[in-house]
Amino acid sequence: MDTEFPGTIYNPDGVPPHMRAPAEFYSNIKRNVDALKLIQLGLTIFDRYGNLPRSAETGQEQIWEFNFQFDSAIDPYNKESVSLLEKQGIDLSRNKKYGIDSREFAWKFKCSELGMRSCSGRLVWLTFHGPYDFAYLTKILNNGELLPDDLDSFMRHVWAYFKGHVYDLKSMIPFVGLHGGLEKVARSMNLKRVVGKSHQAGSDSLLTMHAFFGLMKNCLEMGSRDPRTSSLNLMIAGNTGLERMQTLFGLFGLMKRNSCSGLDGLLTMQTLFGLNARAVF
Repeated sequence: MDTEFPGTIYNPDGVPPHMRAPAEFYSNIKRNVDALKLIQLGLTIFDRYGNLPRSAETGQEQIWEFNFQFDSAIDPYNKESVSLLEKQGIDLSRNKKYGIDSREFAWKFKCSELGMRSCSGRLVWLTFHGPYDFAYLTKILNNGELLPDDLDSFMRHVWAYFKGHVYDLKSMIPFVGLHGGLEKVARSMNLKRVVGKSHQAGSDSLLTMHAFFGLMKNCLEMGSRDPRTSSLNLMIAGNTGLERMQTLFGLFGLMKRNSCSGLDGLLTMQTLFGLNARAVF
């Protein structure tokens, strides 16, 4: 999953928000998401083997990109961020004229097979640097209501919609010596963008999926030869569901580097990537 939104308009001085204490980081996310609107949502749906659904008519693989109502004449935005989105091909005049009503999207999502599987914990959600992705999607699914005031309440909302099968690749890549944004990580694994451009939600969601399988392949090949792979097992014994989710989410930088030297590389990755979960299809 990937989202595109009009940047941030509240940015505190000093230490960057994502490097602050979790409660402070969430407070800054809430302030921005409450004030702004989502522009795009990209979804790439796949099974545990990376197979995408195909069109019944053409046989072509499919991904989805939803464009929401957004009017730059009245909706607040960060000028530099919106300029970048327009440069990458997002036509905001079409969002204004044809954009989806987020409340209608929320209703149809909840009634769909995708929404029902997510709420029942039968999906694995992947994102790359996903704090704002899940904050915006949670806001939409809550019918546009303001995000909860505190971090614990927000995590309960996220848990209700997505359960514990949520992984943020940005929080995982340091364990295998990678860093940077999605594009840089993809290049480091010799992955090419199949369709679209960066900062287009559908295209970025597909590249996130390819990066996920690339990371999984790299870790399985490294196996027990590299101690960093053992640190990738973030399923920490004794944690509650919410604590585990917060760690796996990578949402607030609460990375708990726990050794699992008793597990081989394959078992570690099966645990981390939820490969024992039911397939999407």
